[in-house]
Amino acid sequence: MIMRRIIMTLSAAALLCTGAIAQRKATPAAPTSSVTPQSLLERAEASLYRTGATVVDFSTQLQDKAGRSAGSTTGKMHLQGDAFRLEYGTITAVYTAGTLTYYDSAEHTLTISKPSQDELLQINPLYFLRSRAQGFASQLEGKAGATAVVAFTPQQKSNISRVVTTFQTSNGIPTQLVFTAKDKSVLTARVAKVSPRTAYAASFFTLSAKSYPGCEVVDIR
Repeated sequence: MIMRRIIMTLSAAALLCTGAIAQRKATPAAPTSSVTPQSLLERAEASLYRTGATVVDFSTQLQDKAGRSAGSTTGKMHLQGDAFRLEYGTITAVYTAGTLTYYDSAEHTLTISKPSQDELLQINPLYFLRSRAQGFASQLEGKAGATAVVAFTPQQKSNISRVVTTFQTSNGIPTQLVFTAKDKSVLTARVAKVSPRTAYAASFFTLSAKSYPGCEVVDIR
């Protein structure tokens, strides 16, 4: 459960970072009448790979399949190239060079894993945006005022069945993402603050047992 929650939270935070990076150097806004899923993806892709890093403050709300609240959290996502650092609640998680490592201070446990391609896609939707949603079907579900809603559906096996994203039509920045999982649970993510900054040292995206003396190490690679 913890692993799935981390994957879904990383997924939400990372996609919100797409908008964060776009704020650094936004491409000219497309006329509202010409907004399409492809145009939004193209503008997101064009904004992904800039120098430096981005910090996104976000909040999430999880509901179980019956619609009952299953928890909420606020956190920070640090994004730099293909590397992530996520901090929320008792969890600190990093992803770099194909390895996901996370420390849970409540359990005093450090877990190391090698995500599958499917998990990686869930952890980092930026890969999916970089390929312009290759492997996903997209549909513009509607436009209302200053926003447009796009639904993304995976065309291959995935633990996430649907992602509905609300974009600002003026700049293409996503403001809310609603993830529906195969088990019918729903994770809603919202961005609170975006802060571009200078690049981090590579060590910022690594965790080791030496940093947490006495912790239990669970290696499931």
